[in-house]
Amino acid sequence: MTISYEETKVAIIGAGVAGLTLATFLQKSGVPCVVLERRNRTYVEVRQRAGVVEARGVEMFERWGLADKLLAGPVAQTIDYRVNGVGRIFDIGDEGDAQSRFCTQQMLVNNLLRELIDAMAGDVRFEVADVVITNEADRRPSVAYSDAGGHHEIVCGFIVGCDADRGVSRASIPYGILTRYVHEFGYAWMAALVEAPVTGDPIMAVSDHGFVGQLPRGPQRSRYYLQCALTDTAEDWPEKRIWDEIRLRLNDDTIQNAVVHNIDFVPLRSVVYAPMQYGNLFLTGDAAHMVPPASAKGMNMALYDVDVLAQALLDAVRNQDRRTLDSYTDTCLPRIWNYQDFAVWMTDTMHDAGNPAQQGTFRQMTARSRLNNLFASPAAARLHGEYQRGTN
Repeated sequence: MTISYEETKVAIIGAGVAGLTLATFLQKSGVPCVVLERRNRTYVEVRQRAGVVEARGVEMFERWGLADKLLAGPVAQTIDYRVNGVGRIFDIGDEGDAQSRFCTQQMLVNNLLRELIDAMAGDVRFEVADVVITNEADRRPSVAYSDAGGHHEIVCGFIVGCDADRGVSRASIPYGILTRYVHEFGYAWMAALVEAPVTGDPIMAVSDHGFVGQLPRGPQRSRYYLQCALTDTAEDWPEKRIWDEIRLRLNDDTIQNAVVHNIDFVPLRSVVYAPMQYGNLFLTGDAAHMVPPASAKGMNMALYDVDVLAQALLDAVRNQDRRTLDSYTDTCLPRIWNYQDFAVWMTDTMHDAGNPAQQGTFRQMTARSRLNNLFASPAAARLHGEYQRGTN
């Protein structure tokens, strides 16, 4: 078998938000890198993902000189928290110049692809298979893979795993190195992408019939999220039930049926793997940690990882200084645990406050009291706003 060999400074596995953002930062800084992605470019471009880029993420892209090129979508400044159809608008605040943006992962990925590949001539290789990571103390790091052109091996200084929860990067770390921390919430969301825009503020609503949320996904579409059982499937949610449940949980009979493009089922869980590095391999985003979507922090936690790691890699490559790289895990984990706590608060509050059959009326009323404090207590509102902006 013939193998082609080449070298680069950084090999990045995964062309999602984390991998493409890191590659764009490195390419902009003159550090050679290669991105490997198992899917084709078209699939990556059309892959539906939710997302709000928090104010801290906006500030990050501004600092790297890329915000105007990469970010689009309306400002995400308010949330309509509803209880049994009665809504109150929470303003997340605007401390500093940056404001959160409703920029979906799909939109950000497409902008990153255009900037990295088309404008910067970055090296992103799609449809790769059989990826094997070599990350041993007695030899240089490398990534082997195959594609339509044959078999290849990239010798590099560093490897970054941006290939999500089930990728090869974390799986390549020997057993016993990582500790897995996990919390299962015991319920799921049914997510429906519909041909209906958000007509007011984004909605996070609880009712005696369960949770429902509506967030924008472009000028004419939105995604509804409805609490459901872990065992639910598409057969349990025909379109009629989807719209009937939306009207019921929002206490709004005026909502009209619209086209449902697709539905997904998302079990709610929190996971952290530590450490986030082993040898010359570094994990980012879902490869290292996951949060339930109620917090809207998954993409933003990945962007924070990338921001820290990009600067650490620049220090290592330019100045041969590995100190910030060696402390990558210690730098990221405090923030990860902080936002895991926020994710648990959001998820438990928005579900405990709903159907009392789930957790009982005592939990329901204490959760509704927590929601009320967002409007009754300046201290609670300030802390919640900091979490929403990503500045805590």
